[in-house]
Amino acid sequence: MRMLTRSTFLAIASSVLWASFVSSAPADPAKPGPLHLAVNVHGDFRDAAAVGFNLIDVGKMAILAALPEGVKGVYWLGNGFNTACQWQKSDAEVQKIVAALKNNPKFSGIYFISDEPHPAICRDAAARVAERTSLVHAIDPQAKTFIVVLNGAAGPDEFVQMKDAADYIGVDPYPCNRKNEQTGCDYRALEKRIRHALSAGIPATRIVPVFQAFGQSCAMTKDRYYRLPSVAETRKMLEIWDANVPVGKRPFDMTYSWSQQRVACPTLSTPQARADLGLKTVYSSYFSQSRAGAH
Repeated sequence: MRMLTRSTFLAIASSVLWASFVSSAPADPAKPGPLHLAVNVHGDFRDAAAVGFNLIDVGKMAILAALPEGVKGVYWLGNGFNTACQWQKSDAEVQKIVAALKNNPKFSGIYFISDEPHPAICRDAAARVAERTSLVHAIDPQAKTFIVVLNGAAGPDEFVQMKDAADYIGVDPYPCNRKNEQTGCDYRALEKRIRHALSAGIPATRIVPVFQAFGQSCAMTKDRYYRLPSVAETRKMLEIWDANVPVGKRPFDMTYSWSQQRVACPTLSTPQARADLGLKTVYSSYFSQSRAGAH
């Protein structure tokens, strides 16, 4: 019989403790439960849905149509006012897409319209993003627009500048990096960024937590700064988010990233994330707990 190491024993004990807080009560399908967005799924829809993701980002009508039952699409309209001070899609293209998606049963009603717009780079970023929101609303008044705002050291006023440009504001502090691999993720930085968003006048009902589920050890980039959080670190980050932006108040949450990208590897679906207890198990338990708490 193989003896368990101390680290393996602690990991198993931690898993049991975590599971003890998770109710097995099924969610009532007649009642809308918490929404969880996975991005960069790349066709791996059913595996993502099995974990508990019920929103998936899509950028084509054919992909939206291919989503499995119980999963809806968040439509990516292309970036703008991040590093290039223009839109990837014209107003005419957006009008056509929104008109086609209106009342589509597989569409969530949420448009992802800009990922980390930077007013310091594009001075009219807030105005242009607000115009795009107005364009979407003019065609579909029930639709919601979503942007992710960095508000980092290079743009500490971005929350204030961008808060009224979209319906939902994603907050994406990534506190786990190579510098704190031995000491643990920078949870103070995470809490500080959340407080900045709230103090900027963005209520919890409009804040979308963005969870770090990636590192850069295998990324195709020279600056490999971020690291994949451990199971324990992931649980701690989720606890911090819940304390500051409760599940019952947030419109949805987003996990970055399901599949790897040039700047993100490993991610939630790569082998590194499946090591030990597996990050997928952590998220699956967390989503189950969220559903049980909502009902």
